[in-house]
Amino acid sequence: MVLMGILIGNTVKAQDCRCKTDFDQLNLLLRKTPAYKDHKKAYEENHLKLQSIVGKVSLDYDCLVLLNRLALGLNDNHSNIFGLADKNAVKIQKTKMNLDSLEQALAAKPFTAIEGVYSLPKYVTLGLYKEQETYIGVILASQLPNWDAGDIMYTLLPYGKDLHLAIFGQGKSKRIVAVSERIKHGMFLKLGLRKNKEAQAFHLAPEPDSLFIKKELDNAISYIKTGSFSSFYPKLADAEAFYASLQDKLTKKHLIVDLRDNTGGGERNSNILLELLTTYAQNNKLYVLINHNTASNAEQFTLKLKQLPNTTILGDRTQGTLAYELKKNISNPLGCGKFVAIVTSKRHKEYLPFESKGIEPDMLLEYDRDWITQTMEFINAH
Repeated sequence: MVLMGILIGNTVKAQDCRCKTDFDQLNLLLRKTPAYKDHKKAYEENHLKLQSIVGKVSLDYDCLVLLNRLALGLNDNHSNIFGLADKNAVKIQKTKMNLDSLEQALAAKPFTAIEGVYSLPKYVTLGLYKEQETYIGVILASQLPNWDAGDIMYTLLPYGKDLHLAIFGQGKSKRIVAVSERIKHGMFLKLGLRKNKEAQAFHLAPEPDSLFIKKELDNAISYIKTGSFSSFYPKLADAEAFYASLQDKLTKKHLIVDLRDNTGGGERNSNILLELLTTYAQNNKLYVLINHNTASNAEQFTLKLKQLPNTTILGDRTQGTLAYELKKNISNPLGCGKFVAIVTSKRHKEYLPFESKGIEPDMLLEYDRDWITQTMEFINAH
């Protein structure tokens, strides 16, 4: 029996499938990326360190974590390794720790510490503790039918500017995926886990099911939300229709543009809005809301807006995923049939200083109050 190794056109015999097999294949793939050329020395040092321990890795879950650690050496936030979607190939690991003792110890951690007890109401209660330089998230209580107390649901790998690569099992499918995460004010800013069960996610954009919104907030302030810069239909058609509806309608002195949770897309979309806002900002004042989930082309768009006159950026630092681009052949199943590598093939050199760091706002907003309200207060005070 053989499994097809699409990555480099090889077939891998089942008996030869070890973590090192996929590790070596991934290494060859990553060396072909533009990010490797930019960070060759750092990548080689990271590869050498991990190569010395890969032979000791036997569990699929640990192997997936190790493969993501290898990819982190590129400083390319678009490149990650997931478990395959069509099967539960990666077995979830269980902790051997006493859960009552773990919960008691973590509950005593300061609110500002990353370690602690987090909740995702109606889903899980998670204990997050540090193990060397890594954070491990163990389920303390579960309301999900396919997850149990003691299951290791999260592994967080620190990188960049206080960022973590969150490697975790999805709630329903248990597929292992990886996303960029930041923990602040007792919250996972992207994934929603929080220490305070009653805390509201004021940092997120309103009406998540609506990508495009226009509102009049008062006699002097208009508000628009654009939740995606997708360059593919039907979302692109929806964006084009929304931008067309704004023509000659932005007549008030102040405009809030909400880019929170906009994970990007392409210039085919965002350049239409850029042209409109460039004209508006010549004689009016523009206020742009960003958060950790503002990513990729939405971050590039934010930097372009920062160059406009009469423009203020508010909120919190963006994700830092903007220097490299996913183009073609991004999905590369590794030869042993358990993992898939998502890699980039295009570089935007001008954005390299922001990769794994993000874009800082001109004004940080507080996490315990509504961000649109805070922006209106800023406008009225200036």
